[in-house]
Formats: sequence, C-alpha cells, structure tokens
Amino acid sequence: MSPRHPNDEVPARVPTDGIDDLDDLDAADAESAPPDAIPDERPRHTPLWALLSRWLVRLEAWLRSHGGTPLRIGIRVFWGFVAATGVVLLIGQVINPPLTIEDITSSASTATEDWIAREFAADYEITRDDDGTLRASVEERISAHFPDDVDLTGIRRVLATEYQGHALEPAAITASLDGRPVEVDESASATRLTLTLDAGERLDGDHEFVLRYELRDLAYEAVDAATGQRVDLLEWDVFGPSWPQAFSGLDVSVTLPEDIDDRLIRQPRGSLAWTPLLVAGEWLHPEDDSPAGTMRYRLTNDQNIPPHANAWFTMSFEHGTFTMPGPSPIFIVQSFGPLIPLAFLALVLLLALAARAVAWGDAHGRPWIVPRHEPPAAPPAAAAHVLGAPLAVGLADALAAIPRRGPGSAWIDQRLEAARAARRTGRFGDLPHALARYWSAGARRAQIDQGWRRVPRGFVRDLFLAAPPALVLVQWGVVRQLSHQAKVAVVWWPTAFVIVSTVIAAIIVWIAWTTRPLTRRGALLKQHLLGIGLFAERTRLLDRGPSRDPVLPYAVLVPPAREAGRRVTAMLDAEFEGTADARERMRSWRTPAYLTWTRLLVIGASVVLVPAAIVMATTVPNPYERGLTYRAYDGEVPGSLWVEAESAELTAELARTADGRAEIRVTQRMSVVFDDSSSRVPQLADQWRNVVDGQQLDVRVDSVRIDGDAVPFVTEQDRDTLLMRTTMADALSGTFDVDVEYTIASAAVATVNRDGDVVERVRWVALMDGWESAQLFPTRVHPIEPLRIEFRLSDELAELATAAGWITRDTRTGEHPRDWAEAIVPFGSLADEVDPTQDAGTAESADVTDGVRSYALDLHDSDSGYPFVLTVGDLGVAFDFPQATFVGPSDEARRAAATRESLPFATNLTIALLAIVVAGAGILGRKRPWATRPGPRRDLVRWFAPAAALASTILFFWLCGDMVPDHPVLPALGYPTLGAVVLAVWALIATRRRRKAKR
Repeated sequence: MSPRHPNDEVPARVPTDGIDDLDDLDAADAESAPPDAIPDERPRHTPLWALLSRWLVRLEAWLRSHGGTPLRIGIRVFWGFVAATGVVLLIGQVINPPLTIEDITSSASTATEDWIAREFAADYEITRDDDGTLRASVEERISAHFPDDVDLTGIRRVLATEYQGHALEPAAITASLDGRPVEVDESASATRLTLTLDAGERLDGDHEFVLRYELRDLAYEAVDAATGQRVDLLEWDVFGPSWPQAFSGLDVSVTLPEDIDDRLIRQPRGSLAWTPLLVAGEWLHPEDDSPAGTMRYRLTNDQNIPPHANAWFTMSFEHGTFTMPGPSPIFIVQSFGPLIPLAFLALVLLLALAARAVAWGDAHGRPWIVPRHEPPAAPPAAAAHVLGAPLAVGLADALAAIPRRGPGSAWIDQRLEAARAARRTGRFGDLPHALARYWSAGARRAQIDQGWRRVPRGFVRDLFLAAPPALVLVQWGVVRQLSHQAKVAVVWWPTAFVIVSTVIAAIIVWIAWTTRPLTRRGALLKQHLLGIGLFAERTRLLDRGPSRDPVLPYAVLVPPAREAGRRVTAMLDAEFEGTADARERMRSWRTPAYLTWTRLLVIGASVVLVPAAIVMATTVPNPYERGLTYRAYDGEVPGSLWVEAESAELTAELARTADGRAEIRVTQRMSVVFDDSSSRVPQLADQWRNVVDGQQLDVRVDSVRIDGDAVPFVTEQDRDTLLMRTTMADALSGTFDVDVEYTIASAAVATVNRDGDVVERVRWVALMDGWESAQLFPTRVHPIEPLRIEFRLSDELAELATAAGWITRDTRTGEHPRDWAEAIVPFGSLADEVDPTQDAGTAESADVTDGVRSYALDLHDSDSGYPFVLTVGDLGVAFDFPQATFVGPSDEARRAAATRESLPFATNLTIALLAIVVAGAGILGRKRPWATRPGPRRDLVRWFAPAAALASTILFFWLCGDMVPDHPVLPALGYPTLGAVVLAVWALIATRRRRKAKR
C-alpha cells in the first residue's frame, strides 16, 4: 500500500507546521474527473526514504507530546552551547600549549626556584617475553637538591602511557627516599601518568629518590632513513613527556641480552638536546664490563643543563625482532574519533534527504489535470517558483510586459525585449543572469505569504539547522588546538575529516533552510499551471502566438526553457516580419547579449592564460638556466654531508659493442673520509648525466666497494641525471678506499658541431658542473689532491674521430661566464686555453700502448688553485664522429629536444604578439559598435589582450630574470612584452563603455 502524502491529512497530535503523518490517502476529491483530464500520478518513494521519514514523523510527534515549546528551547540552547564551545576552541586561548623557544630559554633564569637534579641516572634493562613483546625494567636514581627558599615535600615524575599507538602499561611502580620506601601517588590522564613521591615533610638540601617501574612495547615499526628498510625502532626519551628541572649530571645505561643485541642493524646512538639549536650526540659502544650474556650501552653527561631538556637513545633492530601489539584503545579513539561526528552527519544527511523527499514533500491537489486557458491569480515570477522553473523567469516577465494593444513604439520595444529574452532563455551563458533574477525577486517570500508553500518548522528541522554547524565548529576548534601540538603519542589526520564534515553539514543546513513544500493551495496552483502547459501544447500557442496572449507568459514556464525560448523566438520573428515599422529594428535583438559559447570560450581561455603561465614557470625547466645544483653535490642526500673525498682517480674506456653502440666503462677510485659525528649514517652519493639533447645514455652503476667490500646502493633518475646513493646500515668513521664502477651503455648522441654539421658525439663527463663546490669533491677548503682523469680508446676509433679533446669553456667570446660556449680543446693544447700563471698544478699526457690510446689530465692544487676554465662547467672529454659510426644516436630526438627547449621562448613571444594584434585591433576599431557592444570581439580586447599581456610578462621575467643585460634574447622578448602591456592598457581605456550625458 502506498503511503499517504503528508500534506493531505494531518493528525491532531501533530501541528501543521511540523513533519506530518504518512498514512494512506483517502479519496482525493468527491468530484469525478472530466473527460479530457490527464491523471496526475503521485510519486512512489523508495522503501528507505519512506522508512526514514516515518521515523522522523514518530520522533517529531514523541518530542512534541513530551515537551513542546520548553523542550524545543532547551534543545536549541544545548546546541548553542556546543557551538559556543567550538567557537572558544577555535578563536580562544590554546589549551595546554607546547613550550616555545622563549619559554625554554627563560626557564633557565628561574631554575633555582624549583628543586634541581644534581644527577639523573636511569638504567634500562630490555628483555623479550615469551610471546616476543618488549619489556623494559627501569630504575631511576634522582639526586635532588632543594634550595632553602623552596617549600617542597617531594618530587613529581611524569611517565608516558601511550607511545606510537601502543599502550606502555606502567607497572610494578615502587619508590624510595634516602633508602626508605615511600608511597607513590598516581594520577592518570589519557596519555600520561603523574607519580608523586611525597616525603610528608618539607625537604631541604640533598636527597636521593629511587623510582622503579616497568614499561612494555617501547619499540615500534618504522622505515630506516639510511637503508629504506622496515625496522623495529626503539627511540625513547628518558625524561618522558615533561622534565621542567635543571640537572648537572646524566648517566643512562641500556642493557640488552646478546640475542637481542645481535639483531641491531647498527650501533645505538645517544643524544642530548636543550632547544632545537643545542643538540649533541654520539654513537654508543658496548662496555667491556657488561654483565655476562648481555651488552650494556651508556650515555653520560657532566655539564649543567637548564630545564626542559631532552635525552634519548635510539636503537634500530631488524624487522620482526619484537612482536608488535595491536593499537591501544586510546589510539583507536584518537585516530578514528573524527569519524564519529562524520558518521553522525552522514546519517543526518540521509534523514534530511528522506524528509525532503517524503515528509517534507509537496502536497497533492486533484488526482488529475485538465487543460486551462485562463491565467491564474499569480504573477509569472510567483508561478515560476511554484513550478520550480528558474531559467524561464526572464522570458515570462518580458512577455507579461508586452502591451495588450498596439502597434506602437512601446509595443514594439517590449516585443524586441521579449525577443532578446527568448533568444537567451535556456542557454548556458544566461544561467547566472536567470538564477540571479529568480532568487532576487520577492516572489519566493510571496510563496509563504500567499499560502502556496509552507515552512516545515519543528524539532527535526531545528536538529538539521543546529546540530551540524555546532559539531563542525567543535571539530574545527579541536583541529586548531591540535595544530599547536607535536605528534608524540597519537597519529591523527583530522583536517580531511573536518573538511568532509563541513561539506556534509552545509548540505544538511541548505536542505533544511530551503525546503518549502507546496501546500494544498500551492498544489492546485501548480496543477493549474500544468493545465496551461497542456492547453498551450494542444493549441501550439508557443508557435503561433500571439505574443500578447495573457496565457503565454505562464505557458513558457512548463516546457524545457531552451525549447520554450527557441519556439517563442520563431514566433516573434514571424510577427516582426509582418510588421513594416519593426523590420528595420530586427537586427538589434539578434545581437546576443548573453554569454554565448564563443564568448565563454574567449573568456575561459583568457582566464586560463595567467595560471597556465604560472604553471609553466613552476614546472617546466628554464632553458636558459645554467649552473644547476645537483642533489649529490649540495648535500640533499641524507648522510652525504659527512662524506668527503681526499683524492680521486677516474678512468674511462670507450669501446664499440657487438651491436654497434658506443659503450664507456668507468672506474672511479677515491680516498674518502667518513665522519660519524652526525646522527645520520654517512652515505656516499654521486651523480652522472644520463640524458643529453633528449637522448638516453643508459647509465648504470655496476658496483660500489669500500675497502674491497661491496656495499648496498640505490639509483634514481633525477631530471637528466642518474643519482646513486649508498644505503649502508653501519656508520663508518675514518678514511676508506672507495671504488665505483659504472657503465654508459649508449654514450654517443647526435649533435651539431660549430660548423653546423650533424655529428655523433661521445661526451664523457667525469665531473659535472658545480663539482668544485660539491661536498664530495671540494676544491676550495680542502682541495682534492691528486685528481686524475684518464680516457682510453682504441686506435681505430681515434682515427675515425673528426674532433677530440678536453671539455672546457671558450673564453675567447668575451661574454659573461654564464654564457660561455662549451669548447672541445684538442689534446695537447690545453695550455693555450689556460692562464700560464694558473697552470703550475696541471699536467697533461698522452700515451699509445698496444693499439690503445690514453689521454690523462692530472690536476694538482697550486698557489692559485685549479685552472679556472676547468672548474667552470662539466669536466671531461668529447669525441666527434661522423654519422652512422655508432648505433643509438637519434637526430630526430635531438631536434625534438631543441624544439622543447625553445618552446617557452616561442610561447612567450607568441602570446605577446597575439596581445599586440588583438589590442591594436581594439584601438583602431574603438569607434565601431562592436568595440563597445558585448560580444566575442569586444571580449577579445577586454579579456584576452590583458590576460595575454600579463601571462607574457610572467614568462618574460621567468625566462630572462637571470640573463646578462646584453643578452640577445632580452630585446627579442622584452620589446614585444612591453608593447603588449602598453597596448592592452590602452585598449581597455579606448573600448570602455561611455554613458551618454543626460540633457
């Protein structure tokens, strides 16, 4: 049985302004349907919507029967209090804010106002239970000094009870004072346990507190920063969540069974910090007097440290060393707590949708519709709100304004206005105008005043309007409070949940605020309007007219707006054709005043130009950019800042493989110093070119050996280079011999030499641009000495080469160093390219042995350093061969890369020239109608030209911001960009609309 519509019959227990009953309908009308009537089918709602709506009806009735107005006010006050709480959390004072640097530093001056720890000693004994879980037995010895002016009877110690999602479960807590047992008062919060060791009397002088307790599951799963592998990490701050005391001595020991110690991937590390700027640490080694079967590590400090310090030890074990427990209850609540209000809002959203569809649905009139030919007692705008037809309001108002008598000037003008409205009705470009007219009119309020629609007030509507905003305010307030806290014991990602909750809450409020169901009277008016639509369809009123028919403004509201506009346009066009006085004025209404697809395309393209220019500037590599920094050179690779080469010998050999490719095998031998003073594991990193002119060199690293032992490493593509970094687990310290072997599998690339001929160039870059200031290859503070570069190839290949030599910079151009052209200096003539006063430390040699030629360059630091031309840019050798010497070089790829490199310059110039052309056309045609009348051509001048000028300016400063003043590209791009800006502004002024002066 289908449910009765809620507005057809209202139970006595539920007022008419609330959510109504859903029982079945009685007979709708006693009168019988006319012969030409069309049945008005009533919607059959889904079982889910009907069920949810029935629940809401029963809830509304129950609340009204148990409280009425006082209960309703109380519920509103409750949600208002919740919202006020959210506002306080959002804009009020931060609860329990974290200490700032100023708080920590200022505490040093007040350290004597509290007790002072002369020494803090902690012994940690780490064991593994039968089930594999970690257990830590802790004994803390605190030598406390109480100044004479401090009135204290004991000390407080704060322990963490939650860490990395695990419950630590402090247990077996005992304490003693000066050798005598004392009671421990425990006060627990969500994530902390505060222990109070009270002597019961005022303390002064020196006293020794001993605190013993057990903790569980201190280790957690993590990714090791050095190796990239999963490990069981034990990183623990011995002071706990809070340590507001100063201390003058620290002694921390950690004892491990040998079987657990064997699972360490590196030696432990101990660290001490006071503020983020003062941090010290050291790698820990087992003590010689460790108890039998165990390994004991110790961290000590004998310096005075101000309050709020941190001291921690870090131990990385193999993954699986300990059995990890499940997440603690508080972690689950804190992690998934934001889902609770989100789930509540999702349920409320379902209820709101069900209420709008069923309980707050429109009432029904008669069960049938008949054609109607008389206008209703409602203006067209109000009729549009009853039908829910916003797109045709403008057309209906324009038709209603046509005088019923004519012809005449006013009659023709109003029909022209109606023709313009008909032409734009239903089009996408008219959507903003139509919606603004629909919602700004007073017809929406008249719906309630005339009794056509009602506001479904009641408890449920109050819930929909009050609860979602209140919950969202509380959520935002909590997010704001948590944004000031570091993630110590919980992992929570609340912002995403709150954003989703905000969107859902906005939808719920919009549904509850805007729902205005039709009353019985409104339903009858709607059926009257539908009857007019039925009459208009049968009589073809929209096609034949006349436009002055009083029913026509209502008839256009029933069919789709675009169809109604098209049919009325054709009708008015025919009427104008039959009117001699109006034929000359027909062109005026054919000019589109709305946003056509052409105009939208022009405006959209103009709006996108500036963001596109910004995206290009931020994502596309600058073709002019030189002297790029590389991650292996500037210390961005973790651990690479503590690795430095003392000497290096790089040897490469070129050969032609069986498939005809040019292959270079390189051996890089270095004497490298590893410094373990950092908390990071020192790692070796190096980088080589892997793409030249769009052609892959196929560089691969074959092996990395330290003192003859292979070490793990990983490689990754970084722009046009291949980055290699080791992933050693142990922290090396001292000087080691490092051998790196790599292969360039396709070393030949197609390029253009200085004569403009396409050749195949084999270019081996031993050290890339910037090597002289790199951490691994320093030349300024601790120069590499000696540094030898050697290149070998067979006599056969050497004879084929058309040019060969060292890669240097061509200093004869006289340009800025950034624009020096790269040159290939023939072997044996390097002395002609360098300053003789700087060449004392450079030696060049050539040798031929058993058909293999060898070219070597030995660089030694002299009083004036290395030769400048060898420390600016890439350092290596290059050979030019005729085309088809090797397999692999691709001239097509070279041309494509050159096109991509020139694309930003071409884009900048093209956009500037387009702006000049469009703005110039607007200036020249400023006196013509199209320059001031809305249309695509005027949009080009007023939208596209300024946007193109701005985009061109952005690209110009991005491309040329670092160029030298006399660079030839500057005027080639600068003058068009400047011209585009000037002409675009001029065109905006010239094509502005000028109002005629009133006489």
